[in-house]
Amino acid sequence: MSLAKYLNRSLTKAPGNRICTLKPVEAEHTPIHLTSGEQWLGRSKETGIRDARCSKRQLQLQVDLTNASIKFKVLGLNPCGMNGVMALQNTEGELQHGDLLEIVYGRHPYEVVFNPPPSQKTEEPEEELQPEVTVGNNIGSEKWASVDNGKLIVYSSAGVLASEKIAGYDMDGTIIKTKSGNVFPKNTDDWQIIYPEVPEKLQRLQKDGFKVCFFTNQGGIARGKIKLDDFKVKIKQIVKKLAVPIQVFIAVGSGYRKPLPAMWEHLKNEMNDSVAIKLERSFFVGDAAGRPETGKGVAKKRKDHSLADRLFATNVGISFYTPEVHFLNQRVEQWNKPDFDPTAVHDAISQFEPDNVEFDANKCEMIIMVGLPGSGKSHFCQEILTGKKYKILNADTLGSVQSCLAASERALKSGTSCVIDNTNVDVASRKKFINLANGLNVPIRCFVMNVTPGQVKHNIAYRELSDANHSKINDMVFNMMKKKYQAPTLEEGFASIHKVNFKPQFCNEQEMKLYKMFLLEK
Repeated sequence: MSLAKYLNRSLTKAPGNRICTLKPVEAEHTPIHLTSGEQWLGRSKETGIRDARCSKRQLQLQVDLTNASIKFKVLGLNPCGMNGVMALQNTEGELQHGDLLEIVYGRHPYEVVFNPPPSQKTEEPEEELQPEVTVGNNIGSEKWASVDNGKLIVYSSAGVLASEKIAGYDMDGTIIKTKSGNVFPKNTDDWQIIYPEVPEKLQRLQKDGFKVCFFTNQGGIARGKIKLDDFKVKIKQIVKKLAVPIQVFIAVGSGYRKPLPAMWEHLKNEMNDSVAIKLERSFFVGDAAGRPETGKGVAKKRKDHSLADRLFATNVGISFYTPEVHFLNQRVEQWNKPDFDPTAVHDAISQFEPDNVEFDANKCEMIIMVGLPGSGKSHFCQEILTGKKYKILNADTLGSVQSCLAASERALKSGTSCVIDNTNVDVASRKKFINLANGLNVPIRCFVMNVTPGQVKHNIAYRELSDANHSKINDMVFNMMKKKYQAPTLEEGFASIHKVNFKPQFCNEQEMKLYKMFLLEK
């Protein structure tokens, strides 16, 4: 046996002879050789890193040569990057052969290399490593798919591979910007790559095993402002410019637009060749992040048009970054939280404030409901008051306010209590019913829905998604009602005013899960 063959066999079989190297991705760096056991990595003569953003002890490492793995803990104030995902101070995790480590996020990239790699067998049979599995893929010609009668369009460029790691991106304002400088493109040719760093970043992630996906809202296609065929050409040009296999999800119709996670769900269930996605190793980048306006003059930066991208990532359960943080390594910006957080909703609150509200079946009275459309008035009336011998009257159902007044008068004259289930948002609309009850010497109570406008809009969106037959309320009507709203007072003639808290009820876990997602873009 030759000496070369003997040495090669010994190196392959003996775990003690395995070596670990951080192989530099950029030419300015030199390889870093790691030894077994605990050590620290950062700014030093040994690494050649002089970057002030890198602490002298940026990372704590525990190198296991036998099992070809590295446990890490981020010690530095500035984050590290693990396979393109930001890892903040005190983050702990594990690196394996082929993983990409950025000692400072976006800077000093190294590939983790074990020699021999873990796919080769060692002398320990009980620890025999399984061979790598090649998953299904879309290598070949490009593919277009239409989902749900065209509400979702999916493009898979040639070479797209399924992966457990997803690098997700919005498109407009994140990957591309307009050449014209306008907020909206003049035509399908009015685009350019937003930063020169974009292609290299995507290529590096794709090389590291990430599947690159775009998720873009394109309501202009549904409204006829953009031709789908023209937009398809634009997508292909962008992918060609980036020189990376990409899968693009285009939300055309309602139900698929971000922040709803339907595009991601379709990727997970139908477009990843049955490969399970690891949320902790995936991320999403977008410019709709809820950032306020900053700066003045030439340095002025407009506020973000919405929170759709940030909330999309929250609904999916993955990390979120803005393009400036992800591509340019800028500091994390401030952002304004949404008006309503559905994840904080619970049903442990009392129905009324105060909670000593009583109903006397032997007493004739009028109850006037007050609340914006979608605040839960009708649901409350049906659930709480129907079984208490109240006649529930609604102007929309009866055809007019005048018909509602006439029906109220008939009920009260017959000794039957009634509930005015209209919005009754202003003093003038309530006064007509108050005058009627006063003329008949009937006491009046006011039940006002204790729901914020933010939650009301969330309720409206939830109803439209969960019940296709429910009447829709457009923004113009809602904003008009909100502007007219006047809080009720005792001076109007009410015997008492009671706040009614919104307590959501669900038929199943799926309904609850939907309600507790962020459904609004702003």
